[in-house]
Amino acid sequence: MITVTHLTCGYQKPVLHDISFTAEKNLCILGANGVGKSTLAKALSGLIPAEGEITINTEALQALGAASRAKAITYIPPKLESFDGLISVYEFVLMGRYPYKEPFSSYHKEDETLVKRLIEESALEPTQQINELSSGQQQLLLITQALAQQSEIIIFDEPTANLDPKHAKDFYDSLHTLPRTTQKIVITHDLNLARQLSFEILFLQNHEAKLYRDPALFFQRDNLEACYGVSFNVADGHIGVAYD
Repeated sequence: MITVTHLTCGYQKPVLHDISFTAEKNLCILGANGVGKSTLAKALSGLIPAEGEITINTEALQALGAASRAKAITYIPPKLESFDGLISVYEFVLMGRYPYKEPFSSYHKEDETLVKRLIEESALEPTQQINELSSGQQQLLLITQALAQQSEIIIFDEPTANLDPKHAKDFYDSLHTLPRTTQKIVITHDLNLARQLSFEILFLQNHEAKLYRDPALFFQRDNLEACYGVSFNVADGHIGVAYD
């Protein structure tokens, strides 16, 4: 569970101003480009400074140490940014188990077994260097490392943006393999994915946030058009922009 109280965050100037909400269930964060979706996700993960209060499962985010925070919440960025492109897929995914490793000790056999299984399921090659991966494969790598980390909350930032249809479907299926106790937060522009997930919706607009506990209310055509400022076709469970 995440509780946000009077949160203001941004970079040179605030992108989000004085927003408050509580997310006890799985959540989709939606909104136009540049509205602050990734900024919010980074603030929730403690990756950027923010004013206000963020509570993760009754504990203040600022009070959590690095290892405890990594076990509590994971942020998966939309693009791989690694300081060392020469490390292998296996080494990169194994780093997801670092919060569970004792200082100056080796990884446990259980850690290695978990990582090998997740890599096999992702269809990645464990010995391949990560700088040799395509953008889609890099996204799969980030997701695989997050699954290895086994945090209580996982934030996926545009997880299907670089994936082909098959791997996008694989990502959707992978969400359902996570423990039910894992809170999933998905940032996406794919309204059909968001609708299919049936998560609660947090819509960001004009520096504000509106939470829809019932996602069906958000996906009504009149509401979509009011939120995005364009006309929509909604038929047979499919949502599309009306270009004509």
